[in-house]
Amino acid sequence: MDDDAKRPTRVRAARPEGAPPWNPRRLGAAPAAPAPAPAPDDEGERLAKRVAALRGCSRRDAEMLIAQGAVRVDGQPAVAPQQRVGPQQHVEVDDVQPRALPPATLLWHKPPGIAADAQAWAVDQRVYVHPQAPTAPGLFMQQHCAAGLGDAASGLVVHTQVRGVWRRLVDEATLVEHEFLAEVQGEPQPAQLAALRPAAASLARQGGGTTGLRLVIAGTEAHRIAELCDRAGLRLVGLRRLRIGRVPLAGLAPGQWRLLRANERF
Repeated sequence: MDDDAKRPTRVRAARPEGAPPWNPRRLGAAPAAPAPAPAPDDEGERLAKRVAALRGCSRRDAEMLIAQGAVRVDGQPAVAPQQRVGPQQHVEVDDVQPRALPPATLLWHKPPGIAADAQAWAVDQRVYVHPQAPTAPGLFMQQHCAAGLGDAASGLVVHTQVRGVWRRLVDEATLVEHEFLAEVQGEPQPAQLAALRPAAASLARQGGGTTGLRLVIAGTEAHRIAELCDRAGLRLVGLRRLRIGRVPLAGLAPGQWRLLRANERF
């Protein structure tokens, strides 16, 4: 038999739905939630299809109009091109020209007890929008968590549509410092502080039976803080991320988000 006939056929795995078009590795981030099942055809049609028919435009232009916030369904702002609309629902489209929104990076002060990688957080919790932040639905579409946190932790989380930001925080994670405030029970001893390697630890006293430790650690090791505290004999009772690279949490109340500014770099 010919040698080529013996070789197994290589099959390239399909890219997981919802994964970014660039390197999909998520160092230290929670796995993406599974995509919801598509609605049956008898529950209506895709909003983008309805908008395209109303405006006499392409499906791509319809998606851009939805992303701009120019579309309402029964008087409520539309949030996604794929949402289903029934024949009796009223769809309004503003008389504006479709335009593509530039990719954006969102900085979020995650409260404890909320999953950092939930895709619905920005749309469903608009009460938390920073007063100066725009709210176009396109800002929240296809966002990927480039710097997540465990559910119990709080502080700075980064969601991005920008390939360069993803590359900096994931592919170059060893070069980016993450600063945390770890609240531990009691007062650590010098030997315990020395055991918190590779994190550089310094005291930030809080009182009330707990001690705050400022920990600076590389992005690839940020998910190990609970493990490091446990190995040092310290009981971790709270964890908040204060800074990623040169971008601080300062200015964001718990739950608020804002856009990464053009002059900010991680």
